Parts: sequence; structure tokens; C-alpha cells
Amino acid sequence: MQIKNILFLEPQPCIRALKYASGLRWMLGEKIKIVFGYVHSTLNDLYGYGNELFNKFEKLNLSNLKNDIRRLVKEHNIHIIHSHNAPDYLTVAAIEAVKGDIPIVHDTHDPLSMRKTKYYSNDSETKLQIYRVHEKIANEECDGRIYVAEGIREYFHSIYRLDPNNELVFHNYALLSATPKRLKEKLSRRDGQVHVVYIGTLTSRVPGSHYDLRKIFKGIAEHGIHVHLYPSRLSLNDKAYKDMASNSRYIHYHGNLDHKTLLYEITKYDFGWAGFNINEKNEKHMEIALPNKFFEYVACGLPVLTFQQHKSIRNLVEKYNIGIVLNSLDDIPKIVKNRGKIKTLQDNLMKLRYNFTVEKNIHRLVNFYQNICHQYSLVD
Repeated sequence: MQIKNILFLEPQPCIRALKYASGLRWMLGEKIKIVFGYVHSTLNDLYGYGNELFNKFEKLNLSNLKNDIRRLVKEHNIHIIHSHNAPDYLTVAAIEAVKGDIPIVHDTHDPLSMRKTKYYSNDSETKLQIYRVHEKIANEECDGRIYVAEGIREYFHSIYRLDPNNELVFHNYALLSATPKRLKEKLSRRDGQVHVVYIGTLTSRVPGSHYDLRKIFKGIAEHGIHVHLYPSRLSLNDKAYKDMASNSRYIHYHGNLDHKTLLYEITKYDFGWAGFNINEKNEKHMEIALPNKFFEYVACGLPVLTFQQHKSIRNLVEKYNIGIVLNSLDDIPKIVKNRGKIKTLQDNLMKLRYNFTVEKNIHRLVNFYQNICHQYSLVD
């Protein structure tokens, strides 16, 4: 038989999980059933959409995780569990609940052992140590591992005893269904200036956060380059960025848009910004970061601007010639104002942009599931 019933587990359902489900529906339609076991909020609660891609959402009881997972597996005749971090405790609970009966795939979005900062604002040192213990168990005792980036795979192999088989690197690709087929006219064609866009999380409130980008945006604006900000919902109440925009003719705060509208809107800009605040606490983590926004910029035909220190982003930018890697913000004037370079990058992206979508790559995930289940004699 083919895989028909999948159980997703994640403390807080996220956009990556939504993208997986959308891709699986696109490829397999109603041939599959996807149930989501979660702890906090649903996709609809956070993003206003996404629940419709799943057959059922089941809120898990933190004090009874093993029994809840075991119940869902039995009720829905689950063939494979795809458990997402972070943190990693649901994979640990799944291993304890069903290990040996059906395969468990562990998907690392964020390697918490690499962090020197808290994951939740109220995390204690004891909680941080528990995260590390759970991460080790989840990776060493699961049946297959999925990584957001090659750098995470390399890091885990350096600290844990892992079999290199049964692994998949699956990036945070953009959704083809949300990718604009036609593009807006570039603002730069009208005003002759360069426009850079940033989409996603922003903060001014978390000390040392890689999402505190105020200094970077001010630095770009000081070179006479426009910066356009479209914060995620979690950033909407951060007044510091609105104030920064009101004090600069080159920084523009646009607010939040629904996802599909947002991706069409940003096609009018010249570059997408994917550089983060780097400090001694998050340096290693920022090396391997490969965020959703990178693939959304690419799918929208926007060359990516990033820092040399962001190794995972840099490697893809250089491999496919789809952006510019900066040593510092001082590089911006001579590079970003090179119209010939911009045109070359944009032309190349128009040829490649659909290659960086979930739909183009989802068959790799399905084949991975099939291979894992075949080892359990669950598929023909």
C-alpha cells in the first residue's frame, strides 16, 4: 500500500508545516489524510488560514502526551509521524509512545543546542538544558531526520551519533500556489533609485535578537537606498520601527499584508534583504540560518542581499547567482547601484525562480516517507 495517513506533531504549528501540507495536497490530493497534533494554537489562530489543509487538528495535553499521541495513531491508522521542532519534546514523547510500531521522522527547524540565547523569554538554565537533552534523544532515536539546511545536518553530525542514511535536507521553499505569476513594474524604473524590501519578524525588545535590524536598516538608508518593511503579525506592535520610518525619507513601514498579496506587492522592489543582526551569542546560529523569506524573495524574482557570515544563504546565492553577498554595509553603494549587475541577477532569477518552490520539490519528501515506511514493511 501507499502512505495514506500522516500525523504531524509540533508545539506550535508553523508556516513550514503549512507548506508541507499544501505541497502534499497538491501532489496527492485526497489520497492522504493529515492529522495535526499541537500544544498551543492552530494555524488559523495565528495566521488566519492553513487549517483547511489538514483533516483534523488535535490539541495535546502536556501532562498526557504519550497517551494522546498513541490514541491519535490508533484512531487515524497513522502510517508515519512527522514531528517538527522546536522544542523537540513531542518527538521524544512520540518515540516513547510508538517507537517500533510505526516510523518517526524528526524535522529540525531550529537547533536549540546551538543557541546561547533563550528560546522562550521565560526560559531558565534548567529549561535550556532540557532542550539539549530532548534534541539529542529526538535526533539519535528517530527513524529519519529532515533538516531545513545542510548546515544543520553538518552541525548535528558533529555532536551526535547519527546514521547518515534516512536523512533529507528540505529547505523552506516558497509555495508555487502563492507565487505571483506576473510581476509589478519596478519602482526603480520610475524614480531611478534602488529599493530593498524586508519581510518577516522584527523586534526592538529582545536584547541581542537577530531580528533587531534597526541598525542595519539605518545603515542602508544612510547610503540613499530605500528600505521597505513588511513585518509579520508578531511584529505589528513594535513601535520602534514605525518611529524609525517616520524619521527617515528612505525607510518605509508598510505593515502586515496577507501572504499572497504580500508576495505580489514585493515584486516591485529591486532586492530582498536576508541579513540579520549578528553578535557573539548567535554567530554560529546565524551561519546556518536559511529563513522562509529567502525562498520567497527568490520565487518573486528578487535578488537576495545578505552578509558573508550567513553561510547557508551565501552558499545558495553564490551557487545559483541569485543575489549579492556583502562583507559589510559599506559594500552597498558600489554593488547595489550597479544597474548592469541588478539586471543580470533579475534575468537569471526569472529562469530559476520556480525551482525554489515546494511543489517543485515535494516529491522528494514523499519518496523519503516511502523509503522510511518500506523499511518498516508498511508500503509495497
